[in-house]
Amino acid sequence: MRRKPPAGTVRVARRVSAAGAVTAAALIVGLGTGAVLLPASATAQAPSAPAVAAPQAAAPPGLGPAGTATVHGDAASTDTLPGRGPGTTPAVASALTGATCSTVFVGTDGLPVALCTSYVGLTPPTPLAPTVKLFHPDTAAVLAEVQLAKGALLGGVYGYLDDRDRVVVADGNRRLLAVGHERTDAGPWRMTVDVLADLSPAVPAGDAVTGLMPAFDGRVWFATSGGVVGTVRPGGDDDELRSLALPAGEKITNGLTVRPGGASVITTRALYEIDSSEDGTPSVRWRRGYEVGQARKPGLLAHGSGTTPTYFGPGDSLVAITDDAEHPEVIVLRRDDGSQVCRMPAFATTLRPDSAADGVLIDGPAATENSIIASGNALVLVNTYGFEYPPFAVDGPAVPPSAPYTGGMTRIDVRSDGAGGPDGVGVGAGDDACSRAWTSLSRTASLPKLTTGDGQIHALAYGPPRVLSAPGSATDPGLASALDQGLAQKFGPVDVTSTDVETGREVARSFLGHAPLDEPMELTGTIASRGDAPGVMWQPTLTRMLRIGPA
Repeated sequence: MRRKPPAGTVRVARRVSAAGAVTAAALIVGLGTGAVLLPASATAQAPSAPAVAAPQAAAPPGLGPAGTATVHGDAASTDTLPGRGPGTTPAVASALTGATCSTVFVGTDGLPVALCTSYVGLTPPTPLAPTVKLFHPDTAAVLAEVQLAKGALLGGVYGYLDDRDRVVVADGNRRLLAVGHERTDAGPWRMTVDVLADLSPAVPAGDAVTGLMPAFDGRVWFATSGGVVGTVRPGGDDDELRSLALPAGEKITNGLTVRPGGASVITTRALYEIDSSEDGTPSVRWRRGYEVGQARKPGLLAHGSGTTPTYFGPGDSLVAITDDAEHPEVIVLRRDDGSQVCRMPAFATTLRPDSAADGVLIDGPAATENSIIASGNALVLVNTYGFEYPPFAVDGPAVPPSAPYTGGMTRIDVRSDGAGGPDGVGVGAGDDACSRAWTSLSRTASLPKLTTGDGQIHALAYGPPRVLSAPGSATDPGLASALDQGLAQKFGPVDVTSTDVETGREVARSFLGHAPLDEPMELTGTIASRGDAPGVMWQPTLTRMLRIGPA
């Protein structure tokens, strides 16, 4: 167990200066899959029944397997999955994809399928073409793929897997599609495409569907980047399409979180709780504005909150987000009326040291583009401030234009009764409605997922810091390691890590490969449960699909 530092001392993540963007073609680094074990004291397994564990969120009808059918794990967007992680010494299989895959699902048939952006689509020839790819469950090789009509870049990242193992996604022609897979008579696999609905009457030309989730009444919720929220019944006619336009100027850049009778949607300016009438017509139950900074922060994709709303707590009665203030705060509200339960600094940093709980501080600014992990009454947030996304993936310039990526992760606990002090503001390890439990300094670089069977958080991360030596000296680590000192990302080792959600301690780390070829890019993987045995983690990188787990 990690010792706490003496009172009055702090541990700080060291800044790493950014020397500029690097392309995959700039340097070819050998790939590896060997495991790196931590000392026995650091690899102890977490308790099998962690205190923060909670039952899986209720699933709407028509949704695929628990944990592996949505971007954020379930309808409540908790980023939790049943089962266990890939273990301390996982085997790794991989294959080149000819694409960067943003999201992976695994169906009831055990076959992984991913939403990808192919470098060059062939049918028709299209640069950066949206594609759905099917992968071999043992080798990760591509078995089949289909190219979709191109609209907004990376459109469909918030698709989902239905109970027939089909990826439900919207294409560039504003159609709701179900992309399945089947074996041909000759043996190979092929993709199938069914049109479920035409969304164009509700989605203006030039707009794009960015969020999709099944509703609890058999309809499908959708949201667009331009601020339209609606529902549609697949297989119905145009009369089955219902929509609501949110205020002009508010964009939707995150996903939908759904509940019986409604959904939670966050725009670049406010959080909305939206109800659905009997015929599917959406209406605003309440709107809660949040503080917005002067411009997009480096490490965020858009100017506004980077979090998809997360339902959690007793009966999923609470909803959590972060705002976009200069020093962002986590905000917990009651789902029924939008009243505040608590708020506090999202991260303990050297700029806001007053909220530290265990003497650990993240160096410099912090913010998050990732959805909040929720298990029981515990919230886990990951700092992405300074993360360098491809220029074509971000919306507008950042201020400052770039920043070092220091990473870091923190857990905040919320009182189960939702009762706090008079102002609902929690600080540090105080006794208010929300309080910080721990902060870790791991530089995670993919969307983390928490497996409830072992209470561990799993993600790809940049390798541990190297000690620089004088060039040519006996301890000179060489060019690749030296470059890793000057760049926050893009060069150097990439590992898969597991962190104990109870303590914040890293309990396993295995080497996977090297950036730039295996740059994690904050992409979304998943973990297929194998009961009490270690699960199989499917994780895309810039160039590969990785199968991480038991052989």
